Amino acid sequence: MNNPERRAHFAHRFGTPLTTLNAGLELLERYLADQSDDPRLHEILELLQRSSHRLGRAVEMLHLHTTETDDGLQIDLPDAVLLPHSPNPAVVAAEELAQTYRSKVAHDPDVPVSPEGLMVLLIEDSRMYRAIMSAHLQQHGYEVITAPDGTIGLDLAREHQPDVIILDVMLPNLNGGEVALVLSEDPETKHIPIVIYTGLEDDQIRHLDSRLHVIHKDQALDNLPNLIDALIAERRRRPAYNLLIIEDDQQMRQTLVLGLVEAGYDVTTAATGQEGLRLAQHQPFDMILLDVLLPDIDGWSVLRQLKERNQTATTPTMLLSALNHPREKVRGLQLGADDYMTKPFDWNELLARISASLRRRELEGSANPSTMLPGNKAIERAIMARVEAGVPFAVAYCDLDNFKAYNDFYGFLKGDAIIHQTARIIVMAVEQLGAQGDFVGHIGGDDFVFITEPDRVVAVCEAIITEFDRLSPLFYDVEARRRGMIDQFDREGNPKTFPLMSISIGVISSLNHAISHFAEVGDLAADLKKRAKAYKGSTFLLEQNAPSQT
Repeated sequence: MNNPERRAHFAHRFGTPLTTLNAGLELLERYLADQSDDPRLHEILELLQRSSHRLGRAVEMLHLHTTETDDGLQIDLPDAVLLPHSPNPAVVAAEELAQTYRSKVAHDPDVPVSPEGLMVLLIEDSRMYRAIMSAHLQQHGYEVITAPDGTIGLDLAREHQPDVIILDVMLPNLNGGEVALVLSEDPETKHIPIVIYTGLEDDQIRHLDSRLHVIHKDQALDNLPNLIDALIAERRRRPAYNLLIIEDDQQMRQTLVLGLVEAGYDVTTAATGQEGLRLAQHQPFDMILLDVLLPDIDGWSVLRQLKERNQTATTPTMLLSALNHPREKVRGLQLGADDYMTKPFDWNELLARISASLRRRELEGSANPSTMLPGNKAIERAIMARVEAGVPFAVAYCDLDNFKAYNDFYGFLKGDAIIHQTARIIVMAVEQLGAQGDFVGHIGGDDFVFITEPDRVVAVCEAIITEFDRLSPLFYDVEARRRGMIDQFDREGNPKTFPLMSISIGVISSLNHAISHFAEVGDLAADLKKRAKAYKGSTFLLEQNAPSQT
């Protein structure tokens, strides 16, 4: 076969289906222009047209880098063609968040959002900003209540149940991030959308929970009413699983977002591995879809870090990759992935596999169903792995004081919020002050375990106690905080006054005991924890040492 014939066959092989695809899209565009005013269909069509254009450019690139050999045609693509450009994660996240909301709100089957009868809570310490924003929102038809600090804002949110909460980051005493943590855990307020309202730059607020919706003060007057409407419409949707997509290709991200939102999922996206890790650290997800080829760090490294972190160790993870060799699939599964799908994939199969992974997660017995932290079997394995490795370690058993009285007084939903908040506090302290590979587990109820190095355990315990004592009183009502106690019945049914909750921690170190079995640790720690609980207030007790208190 001579050169012209080979080139013609090459062009025909790829060019004919591309021509048919483009012609079909043009016909579809004309049909939709006459028959449909559904903006979602037009959005999908635009996505297909952009993807078709990209595919055409890719075929042109293949043709450009094709050379003749004795056996046929050979394609040599340089790295500059293969490697994608790295986008700005903050810009991508902001653009796709807005696009997702427009798509959801435009097609919400519920009644249209109307400001009539809707209430907004504005938590802002500046009297000037409170006056300006209150007047602006009232002009748009909202009822506005205001609070000058986070504590008052928490009480007003519980009392009035506003439709949206607008929260300044820079608040006295409790900052906006801490107030948002309590609001997002408390069952009385966790359903209320929160808008972070700030004058800080993006890199100064990257630590905030990604579920929070950020708007800058210089944009608030123009954009806040539309965002409030979108959030209220979003709130009316039925609860859904929350998925994180880590994918650098913008068209693939958009395709996944459109399809998964249509299937009833809430979706958050990241364009780089680092951005995905940051989002996963600050927000719990029900499942993570991870591309293997990323512009900054590869998907294997992202997967390894996800499985090493306590917050994401049990989160189902599906790898999406163009790599179709069995060794790549084996590598992914060995690193802890729950599933592996190759591109291009069948959409119905993808949805079925996501659904199956989520079902398995709900039935998974190795994770505590309340916090999704590793449970008793995983705790035993973590301790025995360190015993067998002969490395020094410290095991800390954490228990809440007066939790039963709180749970009985306020109800199990409020009690569950305290459990979630305690888990978050322990995990963050270990992540920030512990060593790589440290472990956090949830025994059950209000009992937790963490494992770290002996020389780090004191700093971790101090951080846990400090944060717990700062945030736990905020889950009580105003009167209980004022008194510092609640009236409740003890286990025998006798009336009794109980102080506000505290946390007791008993610490066992392998430097002080030649530990050979998991049961030894449990027995030693149970005795220490019991002794620690005899002291008033939050305490951690190291064996053979005096107790330390806040």
